[in-house]
Amino acid sequence: MPTARPTAPQLWTAGLIANLITCAGVCAGYALSSPLYGTKDEVAHVDHAYQLWHGTLISIGDPMRMPQIWGYTLPFDWTGQHPPLFYLLLAPVVGPLTDAGHLLAAGMAARGIALVITCLVVAAVMWTTRQIVPSRPEVSIAAGLVTALSPALTRLGGVVFNDNLFVLWATLLVGQTVWLLRHGPRTGGLVIFGLYAAAALGTRLPGVVFIGLCATALGLVWLLGPRRDWSGILRLAVAVLLAVAVNAWFYIRNFRATGNWSGMQTDLVGKPGGPLQEREVRPVLDVATDPDIWRQLLIPPALQEHVTIGAVLTIAPLVLGLVGGLRAFSRSRREPVRVATALLLLALTAVIVGIQLDYAAGGGGAYWRYLIPLTVVTSLLTALGLAATPRVAGPAVAVWAAAAFAVFAAHIAPPNPAGGDLATAPVFQSAAWVAAGVAGVACVAAVVTVLLVAVVRSR
Repeated sequence: MPTARPTAPQLWTAGLIANLITCAGVCAGYALSSPLYGTKDEVAHVDHAYQLWHGTLISIGDPMRMPQIWGYTLPFDWTGQHPPLFYLLLAPVVGPLTDAGHLLAAGMAARGIALVITCLVVAAVMWTTRQIVPSRPEVSIAAGLVTALSPALTRLGGVVFNDNLFVLWATLLVGQTVWLLRHGPRTGGLVIFGLYAAAALGTRLPGVVFIGLCATALGLVWLLGPRRDWSGILRLAVAVLLAVAVNAWFYIRNFRATGNWSGMQTDLVGKPGGPLQEREVRPVLDVATDPDIWRQLLIPPALQEHVTIGAVLTIAPLVLGLVGGLRAFSRSRREPVRVATALLLLALTAVIVGIQLDYAAGGGGAYWRYLIPLTVVTSLLTALGLAATPRVAGPAVAVWAAAAFAVFAAHIAPPNPAGGDLATAPVFQSAAWVAAGVAGVACVAAVVTVLLVAVVRSR
């Protein structure tokens, strides 16, 4: 008897699993091949969680308390301006292990939590992309694979930073916004929107950007539509106000301590050993027209030594995806949900990039990781560029994925040195290669699902 062929939903599920395994393997490869506390921020984030376990909600500039024998030592902790949600996730693991003297296990377990968070980002990107482009499941699988192989996101998934947790909430918030645009102001959907908003603001201050723009998009569509839905707008306002109210205490604390909502202390400028030790203030226009600034923003460190490869892998698919996205907006297909979604993604990109340029003009660095909240935008555009038509989707994704995986494999190859004024923590290179092998096999499976879904759709 003939065997039943897999359906597109079944292939999409298989692609999700393959992408999650790919992401886990890549993040593990970075985590196992990189010495613990080889970056200063990682030390500060883990110390923050350790102090929270002992009942201390630190402020920026407070002394370090975590016992440490590897990597960098810091003169003070500079992560106290961040809300506590990320550190609440780490504290029950970091605290007991550190107090028991298992310092390496504590740090690596914290990296494991970062790995899980990053895998959740992959799932969130796939779900959100499916909301945005529901008729093309191969695009969402490709977007998930792009995310799973992202040199920026997965590098952070192998160390302890709070960026990826914020990316998770921001991505889900965008996806839930599109869902509400399609299904209307359902109470359950608005409750979920409020939870994502509260979590985003409880992780990093830029949550206000995503909350504000997502809520504005929903409010305008429901206000300017053929039938004004004042009840939906009211419930949306309540969801946003509750999300802000849950986190208001922390930002009021920041303002009382420093005079600004971000909690950054200007007296740390020039303080030896601090993150603001060297600052150069420049006009915003000079920064915005500086090619080196854009290179730092758009091309992650893993690709900085190979700028041409970095540009091909990072920028070329984005441009192709943008062109394809613009072509999709023929007059016959400009329905309100499609237009509102496109304007939302454009506004998010403009505001986040603008904030980063302003930050760099004020003396801050042009950090690639500050643009990763836009992962859903970049992954979507890259996937649209690679899967421009079902016929080329499989081969294009395969070539891109092979090149991205090669960059990852080269980056985790020894030597993989780390800085610090203490001894270098041990690495687990053999285990890192095993993780890379698992990621490679799963990556191939993900590419196959893209190809098969494209074939199913083209019939």
